[in-house]
Amino acid sequence: MPKTLIFMRTHIITHGVITEFLKLQHSTDYDCVLLIDNHRKIISGGGLTDEPVQYLNFFDNKVKNIKCFLVDEKIFSALNLPYYADKNKNKSFASLMWYCADYVFYAVKKYFPDYDYYWQLEYDVFCNGSSYKPFFERYNQQVDLITTGLNKVEDNSKWCWVEKTDWIYDDIQLYSSFFPIVRLSASAIDFLYKRRIEMSEIFSGICKSKQNRWLHCELFVPTELLNNNFTSAKLNEPLRLTPNYDLNEERIFENPDYKIYHPVKGNYELSLSNLQSKIKRFEKHKLSVFGYYLGFYIEKKVKKY
Repeated sequence: MPKTLIFMRTHIITHGVITEFLKLQHSTDYDCVLLIDNHRKIISGGGLTDEPVQYLNFFDNKVKNIKCFLVDEKIFSALNLPYYADKNKNKSFASLMWYCADYVFYAVKKYFPDYDYYWQLEYDVFCNGSSYKPFFERYNQQVDLITTGLNKVEDNSKWCWVEKTDWIYDDIQLYSSFFPIVRLSASAIDFLYKRRIEMSEIFSGICKSKQNRWLHCELFVPTELLNNNFTSAKLNEPLRLTPNYDLNEERIFENPDYKIYHPVKGNYELSLSNLQSKIKRFEKHKLSVFGYYLGFYIEKKVKKY
């Protein structure tokens, strides 16, 4: 049986994120890791070691021994890959984590070698049921790439990630993907990492030009793999929704269908979105009115582990 690692990636720690990770962990015999973007030190304090991989407790030790991978600039710097997000030298770690989501696979494989397959699930993914087991049974296929949104990019496409990439993709079939849930084989990860290194050597000499764009992961990963004899399967999920309530916190299973939903935002993100909508509606009113509505937004305080 192929050896598989699942990692859930998050930049926030909330009850919903931890509960969803526990559900994931209890759903399968696969090894599971909570990958935490810790460049803002959301995990800090006594008891931590210098090792990026360690077992942590959360919520006043009510949840214990969660295997975590704490990722920061130091981890990514060791990959010797450029910090590009889009066209320019963007040094924002958060932008890099989003724009080059494939980088995370390279870091994970470095610290967790010897697996055949690696699943990545983002924090705002929700399984509408008590277990992920049906999902993993549906996609138990021995292929190199499983992702949603896997399609050929048509000529003259207006997809933004295609623009200004002819410095490397001039006469090649392009492919699109969507990255909330992705599975890659070990051999695919090794190949992609090698290609990123090769491309960075080319791009370093032209990166200052506004006519060139560093490749977004949702274009780079499927295009490279499907043009180099790797196998793939289309993930028919996640289904997108805009909930009126926060599934990721409240764990609502009124009609469990065991499908995967995205994006499921944290409460603070929904509150901020609502606030921004109110600001637009009342932007012509006096500052006092704006201040009144601003009072409805209270940023959620998250306890550190």
